[in-house]
Amino acid sequence: MPIVKIEAFTFEYDEVQDRIRLSGNLYNSGQEISFWLTRRLALRLLNAATGLVEKTSPSIVNTPLDHRSAMVLFEHENAKNINSEAVEFGKKMTATDDDYITDSMSVSEPEILNRLDISFKNNRYSLSFFASSQDEAIAVSVIDYNQLHQILSIIHKGALKLDWGVEVSLFAEPEQVAYTLQ
Repeated sequence: MPIVKIEAFTFEYDEVQDRIRLSGNLYNSGQEISFWLTRRLALRLLNAATGLVEKTSPSIVNTPLDHRSAMVLFEHENAKNINSEAVEFGKKMTATDDDYITDSMSVSEPEILNRLDISFKNNRYSLSFFASSQDEAIAVSVIDYNQLHQILSIIHKGALKLDWGVEVSLFAEPEQVAYTLQ
């Protein structure tokens, strides 16, 4: 089976499956592919996001430890607001919509995404998608820093909507304890 190269992503929420559906190349000329993103995998991905961003952003690596979480949050907010051609939001979904697409789309039958490997080289992220029935990647995508943040933001937004137990802010600064002298 040839590996599908994903050039654009579309995300939707399926009420029946109670999962996020990640579709690749839905609105462009590439071969279409679709995956179910489960709660378990989404939470693992979102939990690893901070470490990945901290290790791969030059400006964060060079920021003093005391200020890194603020810099990560700043870069995330900036990156997710930049327009990107590789992340599509579907016909009914925009970056500010509160709901995911719920109508059916003409995409291949989705497979459960078992694993998503992300590697970093030459300021690009390579995503390898593994379905539960495959030992080798069945799709790949190469994205930039801003696109990574946009994808993480969309998955985070979906996890919030589904009440999957994620923090309100993906890259929230740790709670600071306030002390009062009396």
